[in-house]
This record gives sequence, structure tokens and C-alpha cells, in this order.
Amino acid sequence: MSSACSFCAIVGGEDPNVREIYRDANVVAFFPLEPATHGHTLVVPVRHVPEAWGLRDDELLPLSIATMKVARAIRDGLSPDGLNIIQSNGHAATQTIGHVHVHLVPRWYNDRMPAIWPPGTEETDVTLSEAARQIRSAVGEGNSTPSPEDRRQHLGFIQAVVTRMAQASSSAKAWLLPIVTATYGYAITKNAPLIAIIGVVAVAVFALLDANYLKQERAFRKLYDKVAGGGPIPAFSMNPTLVGTASNRSNYWPDIQDWKSWSVAPVYLPL
Repeated sequence: MSSACSFCAIVGGEDPNVREIYRDANVVAFFPLEPATHGHTLVVPVRHVPEAWGLRDDELLPLSIATMKVARAIRDGLSPDGLNIIQSNGHAATQTIGHVHVHLVPRWYNDRMPAIWPPGTEETDVTLSEAARQIRSAVGEGNSTPSPEDRRQHLGFIQAVVTRMAQASSSAKAWLLPIVTATYGYAITKNAPLIAIIGVVAVAVFALLDANYLKQERAFRKLYDKVAGGGPIPAFSMNPTLVGTASNRSNYWPDIQDWKSWSVAPVYLPL
């Protein structure tokens, strides 16, 4: 609690003049000093939180449940023509007390409340599209649980990369064999050791490519397992470094286990 917060004083039972409506372990509901309409009620969390962005996940549900409980009580007790549920954050949004609170404002036709929404809009198709893009991007960076269909599609994308890496590895071996045959054969028949060196360099280059393909395939397989297991991976992310293994965080050069793999060392060392 904050000693300077009037709402914290109400939560702590230190305001003898407050008209309290409801209280439980998580929230307190009471009338403000200057109600906008008959029955205007505030619902606040017990913990001092200046703005809604600071609420913990475990505080959201109790606050929502209490808000609707009091809203139904206002409806049943006062029979208003309507009800506004208002929650403001920041001075620009007309928040005057730095403690999260939800306004329940009963409404009657011809009451003294002004119109809330201005007529028309200043938005254009361009600004609306950009705002939607920015918000969608921010939502995607969160930890929201993807739907089963989204997860299946995500796994399909990752599996496509795994398959492509495996195909690239096979292609590297297929391309190397004729190069080695040509360079080594020419070097032997023409006694040209420099041509043999070209073949050796080709083996080294293709071995590096193949080991890197294997490294990437393993990284994406770990990403696949993480997504399949419901790990905290952003929806549709194709960044294998999110799995968090040391080899993935280092660089794209093959690791020792990649070089020692049965698909690399036993193939390229004899060549």
C-alpha cells in the first residue's frame, strides 16, 4: 500500500467516511466522493498498482469477477437504463488517482453524463493499417498460448526447414562425388598433384557445408520439439536460438559433434 494514496487508505479501512459497497480478499468497491450518476461505484484491487499495465495475471481474474458482480448488483438494485464500465490509465486518459480503479457508471436517459465518444474520426486507411500492424506485432511478442491449428502450422513450417536441410546435405554429397572422381582421376592419370589438391579443397569445402547443414537441421529439430511440447516460443517463430542451447547461441560454424556425425566424418575423411 501507499501512504499517500487515498484509495489505499480506503482499502486499509482508514477512511471512516467512505461508503463501501463490497469487499473481498482481492478488491474493494465503494462510492467516489463525487459520483457522476446515481450509484456510480469504483472497484479497486487491494494491492497498490498505479496503472493497469502493472496488474499481475493472478489479479486480473478477481478484479474482473468482482467488477461484474457489482455491475449485476447495480443492475438489480437500481434498474438503470444502461451502464458504462470505464477504466482509465494516465493523465491523458483522465486518470486522477494513481491506483487502478474501474468505474461502474449507471446510466439513465437524459442524465448529466456528457457524450463519451467524439463524432467521426481522424484516422485514415494508412494510419489504421499501420496501427493494426504495430499492435499485432506487439501481441505476437507476448506469451499467449497459440491455438492447436497455429501450432500445427508452426510445426509444419519447422519440419519443412528440417527436410530442406536434409535434402541439401544429400545434394552436397551427390555434387562432390563427380568432382572428386574427375580431379583425382585426372591427377593420377596425368601425374598432376596440383589438380589433386583442388579435389582435396573441394572435399573440405563440401564437408564444411554438409556439417553446417547438419548443425542447422539439429537446431530446427530442437525447435520443433520445443514447440511440440508447448514451450514458450513466439507463434510462428523460425529462430532456433530461442531453444537456448549453447551451440545455437554461439555461431553458424559446425560444432565438434557435427563433424563427428556418421553422415560427415565417415563420408568425407576417406575422400
